[in-house]
Amino acid sequence: MKAFLLIVASFAFVYTNQTNETIPEINKKIIAFCDKQMGKKVGKGECWDLAASALNEAGAKWKSPYEFGKEINDKKETVFPGDIIQFDGVNLVYPDKSWKGFAKHTAIIYKVLNKGEYSIAEQNSNGKRFVIVSDINLNYIKKGKYQIYRPQ
Repeated sequence: MKAFLLIVASFAFVYTNQTNETIPEINKKIIAFCDKQMGKKVGKGECWDLAASALNEAGAKWKSPYEFGKEINDKKETVFPGDIIQFDGVNLVYPDKSWKGFAKHTAIIYKVLNKGEYSIAEQNSNGKRFVIVSDINLNYIKKGKYQIYRPQ
């Protein structure tokens, strides 16, 4: 049984991180900040307050309002927990016809589930002005665009 759990845990780690690359230290600090803020209101409760506060706490360099680090191409580069995602007019429509929309929204990649699939830490979503985690699948974008940033 212990061997089975070890195999499952190993698979989950590799699957979550997708590569053998190491999560940058600054990203780890951002995730630690999110962990401390779960269920709490950060700043005024606006979506970008969470990212701004996490970046500041981690000592990252960024430019207000929406330049959260180095832009990365998620089709060619590894996405890590702690990366910041900025949505602009995004509508996701899933096969079961459920949907999620982001007019202008900022979130933190909390977990990488698969290519284009993430758990995101966010606030000011669905009327919740406190930090929550939601799952999204960018493979189901019907319109809009997004950008992922690597904190520096």
